[in-house]
Amino acid sequence: MAYIGRPLQVANLAVQSGTGDGSDTTPIATLDYATTTNGIAVYLDGVRQLAGTDFNVTAQTTLTFTTAPANGVGIDVYFLGLELSIPTPADGTVTTAKIAANAVDETKLKDALVADFTEVTVTASDSILLGDATDSGNTKRDTVQGILDLVPVNGWEFVSSAVASASTSLSFTNMVSGYDYEYVLDTIISASDGVGFEAEVGVSGPTYRTSNYEGQVQGINDSGVSQSGEYQDRFEICDGATEQLGTGTNEVLANGSFFLNNPAGTSNMTSFRSLSFLRGSNVEEVMQIAGGLQTAVEAHTCVKFACSSGNIASGNIFQYRRKRS
Repeated sequence: MAYIGRPLQVANLAVQSGTGDGSDTTPIATLDYATTTNGIAVYLDGVRQLAGTDFNVTAQTTLTFTTAPANGVGIDVYFLGLELSIPTPADGTVTTAKIAANAVDETKLKDALVADFTEVTVTASDSILLGDATDSGNTKRDTVQGILDLVPVNGWEFVSSAVASASTSLSFTNMVSGYDYEYVLDTIISASDGVGFEAEVGVSGPTYRTSNYEGQVQGINDSGVSQSGEYQDRFEICDGATEQLGTGTNEVLANGSFFLNNPAGTSNMTSFRSLSFLRGSNVEEVMQIAGGLQTAVEAHTCVKFACSSGNIASGNIFQYRRKRS
């Protein structure tokens, strides 16, 4: 081991001497060399003194005796060298290059990590740590949903759903740019008699638009009777052209679909089309087709479904989306 302290003198240790007076516990005012309690050997008239019990060194240059050496007693201090002190590295100062290969026991590390974790249900907002492939191996973090979004999706993917129970409306406020959206309507029943079923798109807030619509609806029943209507204040999915929703036993929007093309895009008008299948009070079978535009060029991130008056007594709407590229 390398020597730490003052330069070595061949065959001799540096020594400093003094004499006690019976009252002074620091008869040697200042040591010649910086040292520590264990870095010197102290003798009183040739008798070795016990470091830390009979004397101590403070501030590296002050020798203090526990009991003042007697008057006339000779004091000899031999300098042995500074004791080695290995400090604790500061946080964040040990680099990968300073760690020897295979210094980490992978089995013990794995066991420690497993012991530190418990099994829980993973959610889309949970985070995952990743080793970056291009950014000098730095660790990055992303959510589970963020990872899933990187996986190419071909065709339609399910996003969310809403269930009506005496509801004023059913809303979806999660539409994003670059996707087409389709809403599947299932067993929509109105709480009021003689009403239609409609939709409005809106911007973030949400604030729903009640103008700038251009839409038409065409219906035909199983007897071949057809009618049509035109609307400018909403997207009409089904109306009273051939059959309305009502409180009768069979007056229900049995199923249908409502499509929006890239509604959250900021460079296109939002167009829609819908196909719905209704049953009437006389067990009529009615098909209604609708389509149109919201002519404001803005990001429509929200859509709201409602009856033309009154609540939606019950029913389900399922939201799907399809990436445009």
